[in-house]
Parts: sequence; C-alpha cells; structure tokens
Amino acid sequence: MQRQKIEMNLLSTCLPKSSPKRNNQSDTMCTQKPTTRLMVVKMVQVRMRTPILRGDGIMYKGQKFYNGISFKECVTDYALLTSSNLKQYRYDRDAIRFKCIGAKGKCGWQVYAPSLGDDPFWRITLYKDKHICIPNGECAMFSVPVIARIFLDKIREEPEYYMLAKMEKIEMEMWKISVTRPQCQASRRKALGWISSEYDTQFTHLRDYGAEIMESNPGSVVDIDTVKNDVGEDVFNQFYVLRKTWKASCRPLIGVDGCFLKVKIKGQLLAALGRDADNAIYPIAWSVVQVENTDKWQWFVNRLKIDLDLGDGDGYIIMSDRQKGLIKAIELELPKVEHRKCVRHIYGNLKKIHPSKKLLKKYLWDLAWSYNTTEYYQNLERIHAYDSKVHEDVMKTKPKTWCRAFHKLDNYCEDVENNSIESFNNTINKAREKPFVAMLEMVRKIAMVRIAKRRNVSKKSVISDRIPTECFKKIHHFRQITDRFL
Repeated sequence: MQRQKIEMNLLSTCLPKSSPKRNNQSDTMCTQKPTTRLMVVKMVQVRMRTPILRGDGIMYKGQKFYNGISFKECVTDYALLTSSNLKQYRYDRDAIRFKCIGAKGKCGWQVYAPSLGDDPFWRITLYKDKHICIPNGECAMFSVPVIARIFLDKIREEPEYYMLAKMEKIEMEMWKISVTRPQCQASRRKALGWISSEYDTQFTHLRDYGAEIMESNPGSVVDIDTVKNDVGEDVFNQFYVLRKTWKASCRPLIGVDGCFLKVKIKGQLLAALGRDADNAIYPIAWSVVQVENTDKWQWFVNRLKIDLDLGDGDGYIIMSDRQKGLIKAIELELPKVEHRKCVRHIYGNLKKIHPSKKLLKKYLWDLAWSYNTTEYYQNLERIHAYDSKVHEDVMKTKPKTWCRAFHKLDNYCEDVENNSIESFNNTINKAREKPFVAMLEMVRKIAMVRIAKRRNVSKKSVISDRIPTECFKKIHHFRQITDRFL
C-alpha cells in the first residue's frame, strides 16, 4: 500500500543586493525589486507501513489461557499499554507471577496464574490492579526474547528496514518504553535466528497444508513428491497445485514460465496461466521444483496434460519462451499442441546480439503481427534489406512458430507474447521472499482473489447484457478497419 507525500520546496529568486543610490533631483531612495518566490511541488512515492498490532492487555481474575506463553503475551500487552515497570518473579513450569517494581518496589500491582490439577487451562487466581508508581520508561520484563517476539513479524517482512535505531525509536514513540541499542541488536539477531530456523521446519507442515487445500478448495489437485535420502527419510522433491475450472470457462491457451525463489531454500516456481473470455489472466497451476530442466518441465507438463485432459494437445495452445527443457517437454507430452514462442523474449535475445540496430524492434514486431503469408514474406524481405545478418539470426529462431500468420484458426486468441505470465510473476514477487509454506499460501490467495474478481465482472456482464471490455475493444477495432473500405 502506498500513499502520496507532498514536499514543498520554496526557491527564492531575487536581484543581487546593491547599495541604495540617492536620486539627484529628490530625496527618495531607489527601492529594491520585490522578491519572487517559486513554489515547487514534488510528488514522492512513500511506502505506508502498518503499525505493530498487539492485544488489548485486558486482564481479570478468573481469566483463562491455553498455556503459560499466552499468559506472558497478555502481560506483555498490558506492559506496552500502561508503560508499567513489570518484572517476572516466578518461573515454575505450572505457575507464573509478575509484579510491578515501580516506586522503588513499593507498588502493589501483581498478577499470578497457575495451571491447577487436571485443568488444561492456566487461570489468573490473583490480580491486584492498582498502581502507586509513575511510569518512567523502564520495564524490567523487556528482555531480549520479549523484544524479539514483538518485532518478529516486522523483521520477517522487512529485515532491512527494522534496524536497531528504528526498533529503539518505535519502542519509545509507541509505548514510551526505553530500551538500549545493545538490547535491540541482540533482539534483532535472535529474531533473525528464529526466522532462519522456520525454513528448516517448513517441510514438516507441507502434507498438512496440501490436505487443507484439498478440503477447503474442492476440485483442486495437490501433488507432493518426495524422494528417499541416504537414511531412508522422505525428502522434498517437488510440489504441485492445480485448479480444474479452467477448461470449462477459459480460452484454449496456456502460458507457462518459471521464476527463481528468493529465499534460503533455492528452487524454481513454475506457473501455468490461462485467459478467460475477456482475455484476462486466469491462474491454472503452480509448482515448486529444485531446478528448471527437461525432467522437471516434463513432469509439470505431464501433470497439466493428465489433470486438464489435454490428450495429445490437439486444439490447444501453449505459449512460452524458448527454454530448451520446456520445448523438449512439450514435444514429448503434447506433440500436436500449437506451441507459440514469446516474441518479447526473442527480441531480447536478438537485441543482445545486435545492440546498435535501432529499427530491429519495429521490424521484428511487424513480422510477428503479419496477418497472412504474403505480409509475412514482405516483412522478412524488409528485415533482409535492413541487415542480412539480422535476417539470418531471425530465421534461426524459426519465425513461423511466433508469427500470427501461421496461427491455427478458431483458437480465439492472437497473442504473440507471454506478457500475462510475466505479469503474474511480478505480482508474486513479494511472495517469493517468504518461507516455503507461507509463499505457497500467498500465491494461492493472489490466485483466488484474481479469480473471484473476474467472476464478479463476468456476472455483471451477464446480468446487464454488457459486452466484456476486451471483446468490445476488438469489435470497435475491427469496425474501424472495415469502415475504411466502405
């Protein structure tokens, strides 16, 4: 979430000062010209950060907690709310006591919560809610682990922003509690250690996460593939999620691509996207694999083939870049599919070879959008006349696989680039920085929100008999073309 911040810069411009000169015919002084002020308004994009959310800190006698940790968190919230100087006095396994040590230890505030007998809950049995002290910014219970727990989520989200000075400033501004710089340093180090250990425990929750998806999203497919290590334990190999609703409501086109994970656990996230009736993005499937090679792509394409019932690929379109492993996998699994190559990736590769060719982009896109074979060969001749070496490199890319003139009819899609999958990869950019299960959940939420929004748009179109936006644009475009010939 972002907001606009307006900075006002006042720039003063005036004539250089000079000594006043007396007029020979009068005693009046020559006045200096008035100062002109120019106001410059500068718009700066500033990221809005949400505050640290804590509990209300309310406590009362008889209040119950699931365990001692939740009781400690409640006392921490109370200390943050009141800025009281609390200290833990009892550390038993089945009982915890806190006291206020303000007013030189004479303050009578205290709270005590034990776990009694067979009762599974911890209950507050003693609570004296009366202070005679005045908060002075000190809090003995704010040890390194307590501060680390307060800032844990924020450091996980933005470790480079929540540095020592920022943590110290937030403690004082939000809760009027003073902490030292060494405390903040040790707390941040401990929080980063906890976050690092989370990555090592993510895979133990993976099967539970997959089962939860299957239960809460009927019609979805989840596959968790493992291999045995040297000691006979199951080790993660690859993870796959798919929604089967694509075939019934979208165009017969699938865009596929992969992107790197940005976390401690290295790997590749493979994604498959479709297009709905309004030509908008429709997430189909995503998978996490260790490396991007022919075997992994063949496994991913094979799962798409089985789950979506694509057969040999006849009547469907695959859009991708020119990754060799992916091309080989599609040839093996979907031999009759129409495999289109992304022109944007082809142009990027040619640009590296011919960086000085200014018209390369125009000629290449004209070739890609050629409407028929006659126009296709005309555009090829223009490229040859422009530079024979460029023409030679263009022919090596097999332009018939990415030119519109050779697309099969009745597919209802003229795309020659894979921008939709690139856009989706950019959307999940922040998710790729999270731990494994958290990353998968964020990708799922992004996909579900997008599908829900498109469903609402389609319902409004049906109810109001309104033509979808993208269809209306195409109708208007073709009407303009035909009007020129009438």
